[in-house]
Amino acid sequence: MNMKHLTSTHSILLGYLVLALFLGSCRKAADAIITEPDNPKPKILSFSINPPTPTDPFTFSFKAAASNYQDVLWSFGDGGTSYELSPAHTFLTTGTFKVNLTAHNKLGYWAEQEGQITIRPQDIINFTSELQADGSFKLQAAMPVEIQSFSWYNGSTATDPPISTTASATIPMLGATSNFANVTLKIKTPKGAEATYTKIVTNAGVLNDVTANGVIVTVSDENPSGPYSSEGSLKLVDGDINTKFLLGPGWTNKFWAQQKTKNPAVVNAYTLVSGNDSKDRDPKDWNLQGSLDGTTWVTLDTRSNITSDLRKETKVYLFDNSVAYSYYRMNITAIRNGSWVQMSEWRLMSTAKP
Repeated sequence: MNMKHLTSTHSILLGYLVLALFLGSCRKAADAIITEPDNPKPKILSFSINPPTPTDPFTFSFKAAASNYQDVLWSFGDGGTSYELSPAHTFLTTGTFKVNLTAHNKLGYWAEQEGQITIRPQDIINFTSELQADGSFKLQAAMPVEIQSFSWYNGSTATDPPISTTASATIPMLGATSNFANVTLKIKTPKGAEATYTKIVTNAGVLNDVTANGVIVTVSDENPSGPYSSEGSLKLVDGDINTKFLLGPGWTNKFWAQQKTKNPAVVNAYTLVSGNDSKDRDPKDWNLQGSLDGTTWVTLDTRSNITSDLRKETKVYLFDNSVAYSYYRMNITAIRNGSWVQMSEWRLMSTAKP
């Protein structure tokens, strides 16, 4: 055997092996160098919605801070968007809007945060009434909002031709068979935002809806399907005359419904809307009480033998009261007939300034 040749062959093979290991280690080192590490994930550090000014209640400003992001996107819930980190946005209608902020990086990661804005027409529109010598009422817009145009309407809709397009309007005296009138005011701001709201005008003045500011409703006897059901107690204050609260059979003359106001409020009027079907289910006799603590009650108003054959009819009841109570309770002591009781709406009202 030629040992010298064998040794040379082994040396060559060993050289190839060392070279392969060297090239492999170099490739791994090169790969480690050229591999780009993941960027840190985006993070929203702060998120705030600043309230609007009284003169422009539709325009909100938004402020945010974020880290490790390439771009941001605001969605305002009305179809509007912005790529600014801290933008301003004008909503063109009233309503509830879900606001979303998303921060992205170039690798496709994102972070988001949500908020909600509610713009209520009753927080924007206000007007007063003044009884004139001829029995008519002069209505006057009373709000700090910058307004481009006014439109006043008789009734609870803004569809007929307006009775006035200035800051004031006049309505005739109230009829002998009705102690109130519905008047609707529609406004438009210089930025194009619109709001429409209906208020009740009485001989005592314009009524402000206390119930609309937030109440907790309780009843002595609940609909068997619960307060959230289609005919549960929450239908008493849902603002829809096409829904109703229904209880029966087995109604007794000890039934009461109660509203706890968000803040103590002077109530000197209320409205009742009759149900959609059997008139025998309508309350006929009742009293309204007020309480500071929910325990001691003061009777504020008493009615008896109240009847009407009209369905979904709104009636307004005025009484004297100057005390801001936290609890108001309606005790129904009689219905027209049978053992079922129903009401479409029951709303607390006040002639005091909102």
